[in-house]
Amino acid sequence: MVEIEYCEFRNTYKILWLRYVYGVDLNTHCMKSLLGHNDKRVRGFMRSLPPNLELEESRFYYLCGVDVNFDWNKNLHVAFVRSVGRQIIIDNEFVKLKINNARQIFIDTKYINWRLPQSRNRLFSTCRNWQFANMLASLPDVPQSPTQQQFGLFDDPKT
Repeated sequence: MVEIEYCEFRNTYKILWLRYVYGVDLNTHCMKSLLGHNDKRVRGFMRSLPPNLELEESRFYYLCGVDVNFDWNKNLHVAFVRSVGRQIIIDNEFVKLKINNARQIFIDTKYINWRLPQSRNRLFSTCRNWQFANMLASLPDVPQSPTQQQFGLFDDPKT
């Protein structure tokens, strides 16, 4: 089981959530791009999480914090998966965190599907949640909501 052994927030997060992710919707950004549900024990303005917090079984997890002043440079983004015997340890200016039986997934923009019209919108392309959703969309077995591309709106009618 995945367990957050300790988590102390060194920054104030107006919006704070831990999401259990099973799929993606690239038609939207922020939390809604990650299909799933939030852990009700995690909410804004918390200074720490309860120790030894056991998480539900999920394919992917995402811990996100939005800075109280909406300074994007101070936002918190920790994407991870279950990995028995591994640990995530983060100790920086924003958070002191240890997650057992998990491996961090580092968000990378190289997976963005630049053919999607949303990718030309800065609200989407700079959103770490949407970037992570694009990473998951590149996997063959992750459920996705229909996108404009899947509807064939950008297919060449001559081919």
